[in-house]
Amino acid sequence: MMTINRLAALGILGASLAIVTPASANLIENGSFEDPNVTTGTWEFFNADDVDGWNGSNIEIWESGFNGVNAYEGSQFAELNAHPDMDGPFGIYQEINTVVGQNYNLSFAYRARQNNSESFMLSLISDSISTDWTLTDHVTGEWSLFNGMFEATSTTTTVKFTSVSPDGTIGNFLDDVKVTAQVPEPGTLALMGLGLLGLTFRRRQ
Repeated sequence: MMTINRLAALGILGASLAIVTPASANLIENGSFEDPNVTTGTWEFFNADDVDGWNGSNIEIWESGFNGVNAYEGSQFAELNAHPDMDGPFGIYQEINTVVGQNYNLSFAYRARQNNSESFMLSLISDSISTDWTLTDHVTGEWSLFNGMFEATSTTTTVKFTSVSPDGTIGNFLDDVKVTAQVPEPGTLALMGLGLLGLTFRRRQ
């Protein structure tokens, strides 16, 4: 009888945890640059207004595998220094809805195209105040992953990428841009769950 009670308690607790810890949705639209589709085996450039979710200057989108560069996520990725504009800076951005006081996770993949001196600026803009980071640690041949956290101070936050170096149309690959609201860590939930489960066992004995 005790075994049945324990299994029932575990099932109820598991259902409760599943309800209170849903996966947090990505607030960035088209963060892997999967739309629009480019011609197989090549690249194309688009006005940012024609790329779902994004605004700013032109966006150059490559198919995974073109020139030996595989996408970090999905089947396409972007080059920030976009053809046909010859002089930078090049910039793309999205404005997302945020909740004041809520913490958000920000992540994206980046990679140098031609040499390790390429760089770009990440900006978070809220209430006309911009917080900026310049990323200079690109390498050719592999993707790097940025992971960060920010607290929203306004009901909207703009996430912007702006090229720093080089000036021309070669450099600064981007992929898999994500912003998600923070949820309790699984480890924390597990500890909470064990406490509740232990309490349930004791009360049923």
